[in-house]
Amino acid sequence: MTLLLSCISTRHSLLKNHWAQSREQTACPVTTLGSLQKPKEDQGGLLVSLDEAGQIQATLPLTMPAGMAQTEQGLLVAALDTIYEVSPDLTAIKKSVSLPSFSLLHSLNRTARGYLVASTGVDAIVEFSRDGDPLWSWWATEHGFEETPTGERRILDTTADHRGVKYGTLTQTTHVNSATEWKHDTILATLFHQGSIVAIERETGRWQTVLSGLNHPHSVRVLDDHYVTVADTGHGRALLVHLKDGQGIIEHEVTIETDWLQDSYYDIHAERWYLVDGKNSRVVIQKGLAGSETLAELQLDPEWRLYEAHPLH
Repeated sequence: MTLLLSCISTRHSLLKNHWAQSREQTACPVTTLGSLQKPKEDQGGLLVSLDEAGQIQATLPLTMPAGMAQTEQGLLVAALDTIYEVSPDLTAIKKSVSLPSFSLLHSLNRTARGYLVASTGVDAIVEFSRDGDPLWSWWATEHGFEETPTGERRILDTTADHRGVKYGTLTQTTHVNSATEWKHDTILATLFHQGSIVAIERETGRWQTVLSGLNHPHSVRVLDDHYVTVADTGHGRALLVHLKDGQGIIEHEVTIETDWLQDSYYDIHAERWYLVDGKNSRVVIQKGLAGSETLAELQLDPEWRLYEAHPLH
């Protein structure tokens, strides 16, 4: 087994200093984190390949890589405003897709028709084909999410080219950071500012909350027709959620000692969790849905701001 990690920054100390100096106070009861501007300096980025013992096999510099999705040929990686095609051994890379609606890309997942990416900078979700053709999109500002956590109204031109613009977290109305196809007519997404998972109807764009009370959630992933996982980031817990009658019921929660669980990936083949501690640059591997045993703790470079884990079999 090979474990791929995306590091959204290789200058973690730069980010910490930026947050300490620029964090804004908000009246929002959920979102107390974020800034109006992104760092002006280059924050780096890296893809990393680890073996089963946690030893580094290969690295590949890439600007702000986040979400990853496997293909028949290798891997697609969402980075800043571009999707890259990367070989599993990280020896080859080429630009694959870049659309005008791409801004500060986060999660990337396959759908029945193509791929779904969270274009977080513009509060949007975009589906595109393998050839890069846009197939579907959902913009939060057009579906009731008009105010930022600071109370400002956000108006976006959905036809403009947003590539290259680094919108601050608090200028966004949802900071939607992960999206996945649940059923052919429904998309699930995590809304960072609202602390919730929502289900979005493809045809109408209408949405409903299926799970609330989360602390800046990330990485919703579908296990099957009835179960999803999600990182309840600020609470440091990975959740197994049963979706029934339009509502999410938490059936298992697995915690580690962190207040920023950036990602939680449950590998159904190996029956283990890969828990990404974004604050402390480590990956904790736990056994079974209930996380009954810690199998490994991989401590990595503290300057690496880890984002997502992706096991390859």
